[in-house]
Amino acid sequence: MLAGLAAQSLIAGSVATSVFTFSIAATMIVILLFIAALGAAFAQASTLNRFKTAGPTVKRWGGRILIAVGLWFLFLAIFAGTAKDIFF
Repeated sequence: MLAGLAAQSLIAGSVATSVFTFSIAATMIVILLFIAALGAAFAQASTLNRFKTAGPTVKRWGGRILIAVGLWFLFLAIFAGTAKDIFF
């Protein structure tokens, strides 16, 4: 639609028609960009709220995984010979 309006402004019969058609196309582009920016801002706020809500759960599970990995390394350090026989 916008390309058609821009092309119409180039082939219009008079200067006034060209200016009018071009101003409509420019207004449409500005409105579309404003709506896109507003949508991105709302999506960003929604995503940020979701991250804030899920943050404690992610931290809790990350801590559990970190403890499990630490215990695994501790097991490998203490029982290195047994771990070598089991896994290698």
